Amino acid sequence: MCYKYSVMEGNSIPNNTEKITLKLSFKKDLLSLVDIYPPEVLKLVEDNENVLLKNYEAWQKVLVVFSEKLGIKDVDVNEIPNKLERVTFEQVQETLLEKKIKKIIFGIAGPGAVGKETIKNDLGFEMVVNTTTRLKRNYEKNNKHYHFVNIPQFKEIESQNGFVVSMERPGRGSYGISKKDIKNVLSTADVVMIEENPENLAKLDDYLKTNDLGKLILVYILPPSPILLHLAARLAGRCQKTGENFKSAITSTLGIRQLNEFNSILDSIRNGRNVVFVVNDNEKRATARIKTLI
Repeated sequence: MCYKYSVMEGNSIPNNTEKITLKLSFKKDLLSLVDIYPPEVLKLVEDNENVLLKNYEAWQKVLVVFSEKLGIKDVDVNEIPNKLERVTFEQVQETLLEKKIKKIIFGIAGPGAVGKETIKNDLGFEMVVNTTTRLKRNYEKNNKHYHFVNIPQFKEIESQNGFVVSMERPGRGSYGISKKDIKNVLSTADVVMIEENPENLAKLDDYLKTNDLGKLILVYILPPSPILLHLAARLAGRCQKTGENFKSAITSTLGIRQLNEFNSILDSIRNGRNVVFVVNDNEKRATARIKTLI
């Protein structure tokens, strides 16, 4: 099923025939996951079919349009994630071989529930820890998951131009990447990681280049196809463990904000930044794949 649509280029309303085809495709893809996820997880996904259908269609269409803009055409939508991985790895590996790089910063990005935390732990590199004003969750540790500060402390760092980039996320607090943290970590390690969205990683890349601090590689992690349903199943499993409302999590984790990240990725590629896609079909394989870059 190949769509020619993207949130990057506008919107469209499917007709009745397209809606029926979409639902049939959704159900078929959901059945393909029965041997991968527990029945109670897939039941939660199925019960939220109407909420997920719009996102399901959008993810497929965005992938098709995005891959075509990179010159990848006439590829089945289910093959796109692996094709993106192969093409981007070849491009970045060729670039890295041409240059002797002393410091590498892996910018880890990707939609929610894709497995970023597990992959970061498996990689085992030093982390650049971001700063935030939001409240610490029960399982989080200060200075490991985030530097948790209050609003006056955050504004003080901002006033001294101490952040590479800072932002406020409505209802979720303020976040920033500290220049001091980046320099401290790079002074003791040749390979480090930071988790951020692609737009902020582009700003970090500019900062690193300007100050000759190292080379940033944006690693965007995707699940295998069907992408949206793998993400939904993983998110449903997480919500069952944490008690988070699944319907609310769908909106905040798998919606328009994540789809629009492909705009930033496309801009980064066009501006000559190092971007690789990694398919997290197996965490050990995905981790090993990233390590091949160094």
